[in-house]
Amino acid sequence: MNLLTRSRALVMRPMASDLAAVQRRSWLVGGVLLLALVGLGLRAWAVGVVRHDEYAEQGNRQQLRSYKVKASRGDVVDRSYISLAVTDRVHKIVLNPRLITAQGREGDVIAKILELFPDEDPEYLREELAYDKAYRRLRMELDDPRAESLSAANLPGVSLEPVPQRVYPRKLLAAHVLGRVNAQGKGNLGIEYGLDELLRGRDAMSPAYFARGKKLLIEGFPDPGVSRGNTVVLTIDSAIQAMAEEEINTLVENWTPVSASVVVMDPRNGEVLAMASRPTFDPNHRIDTLEQTVNQAVQADFEPGSTIKAITVAAALEQGTIRKDQSFFCENGKWQYTDEHAIKDTKRSEWLSVTDILAVSSNICTTKIYDTLHKENMYKWVRRFHFGERPAIELPGATKGILLPWQEWSDIKGANISFGQGMTASPLQVAAAFSVLANEGVYNPPTIVKQVIDAEGNPVELERPEPERVVRISTAKTVLEMLESVVHTRKGTGRNAAIEGYRVAGKTSTAQKANREGGGYAEHDYFASFVGAVPARDPRVVILVSVDSPQGGHYGNEVAAPTFSRLGTRIMTHLGVEREDGTRPSPDPIQLMADNTRLLEGFTPTTDVEPRLPGQRRPSVSGGLPDLTGLTLAEVIDVAEQLDLELRPRGTGIAVMQSHPPGPVDRGAVVEVLFETPS
Repeated sequence: MNLLTRSRALVMRPMASDLAAVQRRSWLVGGVLLLALVGLGLRAWAVGVVRHDEYAEQGNRQQLRSYKVKASRGDVVDRSYISLAVTDRVHKIVLNPRLITAQGREGDVIAKILELFPDEDPEYLREELAYDKAYRRLRMELDDPRAESLSAANLPGVSLEPVPQRVYPRKLLAAHVLGRVNAQGKGNLGIEYGLDELLRGRDAMSPAYFARGKKLLIEGFPDPGVSRGNTVVLTIDSAIQAMAEEEINTLVENWTPVSASVVVMDPRNGEVLAMASRPTFDPNHRIDTLEQTVNQAVQADFEPGSTIKAITVAAALEQGTIRKDQSFFCENGKWQYTDEHAIKDTKRSEWLSVTDILAVSSNICTTKIYDTLHKENMYKWVRRFHFGERPAIELPGATKGILLPWQEWSDIKGANISFGQGMTASPLQVAAAFSVLANEGVYNPPTIVKQVIDAEGNPVELERPEPERVVRISTAKTVLEMLESVVHTRKGTGRNAAIEGYRVAGKTSTAQKANREGGGYAEHDYFASFVGAVPARDPRVVILVSVDSPQGGHYGNEVAAPTFSRLGTRIMTHLGVEREDGTRPSPDPIQLMADNTRLLEGFTPTTDVEPRLPGQRRPSVSGGLPDLTGLTLAEVIDVAEQLDLELRPRGTGIAVMQSHPPGPVDRGAVVEVLFETPS
């Protein structure tokens, strides 16, 4: 091998070795690349198939936002399913200022909104668009035509949001029974407050896509869990309620009292068919005065006066301490009961039967009947008629009245209670107690709720107290028959309560009002009332009319009985109750049409009052009770504690009204304060 050949061989051997190394490296790199490609393929398969749902959910979350779906509040209807409180939907404008500003569309948005609301302040809109936010809800409310017009404009960053709005289509009708809701949709008066949990329903969160600043609801997403509120069916008969409202209006016009109330009950089951109170309010609007919100039939108490005489007689007959044919000497109008106290009658009488004692309303002879019972038994019987305890009605704030234990009664105190002084009760309590006599001796707890129905139409079970027997059937019928003499005899004190074609059993009351200062009774300030059952032999309704401080008259027969008569006449016609002669009344078609028109149109609304916002000021108490308007409940409680006052708050939110004017106030004084939540 020559030198050239050897050198070539030497050169060739290293080149072959390098080629093998290159090949090995190529296989290695190729294997790595292949593995990488396989890995990427597996990853893509995992993303697209195995974990598709997970990544789709993440993508959705980037485009979806949750928003609250408010449950629709349940309706309140009368016994015939006439709507009394309903929830409508109004539209609110929602802006995305960030998006609108980014696209330079502020002018277009303002122009469109001003086209729909020409009276709106442009500066307000500019201020709203100046916020560096993605969500601003404007104050305007849109009806459907305006909402459609705004949607058709297809402006970026502008959307519509449905908002529930509580509406009371009959306006003032049964206002104190219904109550109202605050700006947040929570009940704060009447049945709206008392049954708020049942009416409210259940809110939930639901998803929506947001594209170009607009909220788009998703088809096919599962039910977010929204549960509509229950429907509350009241015992109220809207026709009878409208009659009661009209008659109490007439009463107020004639006698200009401080307040008045009417209660109509079915004694057979305790159902309240009508409940009217004055002063009143329109629950669609803000109120003017605190007194407007007080349900005089339930929340106010008064000395029931002579209506209690029927209870005293029933107790003595039931216990057997008197006979129904017994007579009592009535001392010719004045009786020195104790060394310090004399009892007087309006009319002088000598001997009176038990029936005549009720007919002429003798305090003296009622006291003599009480003396056969004595304190402990009198207390027992008054309690058995459910005085001194809070009635089980579904309305909030019902008073239990005042009835001291018999151990605290002086001799004159027991005598006074036998004819309705020295104790207090609400008109509802008096009507319910009188219903015992009209229902053969059985007490039916008063109720204003006939039924509650859930969103699926199923009845909701309610806990109700049981009826209870108070006196024997014979006792109840005897006393009711005696009470006919109040209306249907010449000596009776309730002749103005008569209803043509029907026998009425009832009792008048003319009670002097207690002096708030100095004790005793006011000389010229009275509480007049009449309570009665009709027809007397088979009562369909018990009606109570109560009038606080009437002007120009004060006797129950003069002030309250005529309202009972007019209202009772209309109710008998409405119910078609058979007369004494066997005929039945038929309504005048023209009058019926007028009544129905008024019922559908409702009544006149009241004026608004604008509350101050909380935190405006923290008043000093150095000058006595300050102006509480605008304060929170906590701040008002602080003031009440500093002044040692008994605070009775109503509603929620901030203080908008107080019962006691600013200035000096006695320690221990009761101060009522109304709270509302600003809208």
